[in-house]
Amino acid sequence: MKKLDKLIIKSFIGPFVATFFITLFVLVMQFFWLWIDDFVGKGLDAFTILKFIWYQSAVLIPLALPLAVLLSSLMTFGNLGESFELVAVKSSGISLLRFMRPLVFVSLFISFCAFLFANYIIPVAQLKSRTMLSDIVLAKPAFDIKEGVFYDKLDRFAIKIGKKEKDDSTIRDVIVFENNAYGALQDNFVIAKSGTMRPSPDKRFLDIVFKDGWRYQERGNRSDSATEYVRLGFQQYKMQLDISSFNFKSSSDSNNRNNERVLNMRQLNLSIDSMTRVADAEIGRYRSNMMANFSLLQYKDSVVKGVTIPDSVLNFKKNNEAFRGLDSVTGKAVAVAAKPIKKDSVLHKKDSATAALSAAAKKIKKRKKRAARADSIQKKSDSVVRAKPAIPVVPLDSVARNTVKTDSAALRKKKQEAQTLTAFLPDSVQSNLGERALGNINAAKDNASINLSSIQEQEKNIRRYKIEWHKKIVLALACFLMFMIGAPLGSIIRKGGLGTPMIFAIVFFLVFYFSSNTGEKMAKEGSLSAFSGLWLSTFILAPIGVFLTYKAMHDSNLFNKEFYNRLRRKLLSKIKQKRLNSGKS
Repeated sequence: MKKLDKLIIKSFIGPFVATFFITLFVLVMQFFWLWIDDFVGKGLDAFTILKFIWYQSAVLIPLALPLAVLLSSLMTFGNLGESFELVAVKSSGISLLRFMRPLVFVSLFISFCAFLFANYIIPVAQLKSRTMLSDIVLAKPAFDIKEGVFYDKLDRFAIKIGKKEKDDSTIRDVIVFENNAYGALQDNFVIAKSGTMRPSPDKRFLDIVFKDGWRYQERGNRSDSATEYVRLGFQQYKMQLDISSFNFKSSSDSNNRNNERVLNMRQLNLSIDSMTRVADAEIGRYRSNMMANFSLLQYKDSVVKGVTIPDSVLNFKKNNEAFRGLDSVTGKAVAVAAKPIKKDSVLHKKDSATAALSAAAKKIKKRKKRAARADSIQKKSDSVVRAKPAIPVVPLDSVARNTVKTDSAALRKKKQEAQTLTAFLPDSVQSNLGERALGNINAAKDNASINLSSIQEQEKNIRRYKIEWHKKIVLALACFLMFMIGAPLGSIIRKGGLGTPMIFAIVFFLVFYFSSNTGEKMAKEGSLSAFSGLWLSTFILAPIGVFLTYKAMHDSNLFNKEFYNRLRRKLLSKIKQKRLNSGKS
């Protein structure tokens, strides 16, 4: 069995290495195809390009590994099936799963290495490649002066060359316009018949030697009405131009350190936890501000029998002119309604009514007790009417109209009408409060939209970090998943080489790639959770792998061309026989 295990492992390693580098090369070329416009004409040296390819190749390895495993497993088992070695193994009593076991461990090892690589190596490579890519994109085009065209990419200078010799250093009919500083005049330029142009050894400066020409310079300020104009002829004139801005400069990596793709799983967990706490704190702060601005929301639709007038309402009544004339009546009425009336005090203490009212009002403000239930007022009302009450018991809404009604039926009717807090207020006060409430609601609506956009942006960032966390596991597990599809599929189709296996590999890899991208986009938009979106490809391909393994273990003719040819011939013969029978009849 050890020899058989070595045989299958050796048969797998060769195609795996070859397909891995081929796949990686294709992915790198596809990346350069997208960014080729930003690389051309920048004057990048070979070392810089090779360095960027090195980092970008490391970033693309997790995507190349699943395709390499799928294609190599298809080729390995297809070759074994095509040469009837797989048939010989099965005829000797060895099951397909036992024959696949060494490669199962190999694929698991590849998945484990892919996870470690994605968690520790790729964040560093991603940081370096993103930094270099941004530097290349922002770099200026290479210094290249063409004949007959003004080159204005230099700071403070514009150069026009009539003709450039083949040695790329001798120039003819040269014009150089100069702008020294802010506020300087524009009539400073040099005209020469010929000259030489060479960069300095460190390529920071361009040394130009003009021959047989004139220098024109205007001295003075723009605000001066009279300026001095100087015309200087020369046989040879030297000028040095700064071209250091055209050289490729590497920026610091700190600009990209907050990106989720340059973090490992531990750092992603810390970032997700901190962002979640910040978002929760912001939501709680917004909720507190909302309740503070709308403190009466807790008393909305309160029934009369359960109403307790808060201090904020009492203070508003004291400070508002509309209530100043009602304090003597309303305050006393509230006090009376809040404290149950004893029968003896109604019948025998007529002269102390005013003192009882004021004392009751002071007690209700100090204790802040709830108003007595409306039913207690209703129970006492009949006895009060029969005994000619000295202190009338009235609903709060009737106080505003200065009307006292002691009839029990009228009291019940008014009690049914006064069901909310606003029923206790006059019409003028209700209108004023309505306008103020509408203004507060509009302000709260604008504030809510601002806070909503901020909270949605934070949730979007949290989703991006969670997606990157799951992606490290999904891409590593995809290597094992692709092997569980490729190995049984290769034993079924029994075709080796790069022809038929390549077609099946591309089909299943496209299913994996598009399902992964679709799930990731849906997770970023919030349509799916990060777990559901990133694991969508696994949920789709895992049942396919189980189905193919089951079919391969039972020698299925699922992808056998001869099986479908025989099936087609049987169907055609049955159709032909049916037509003959129908013709005879």
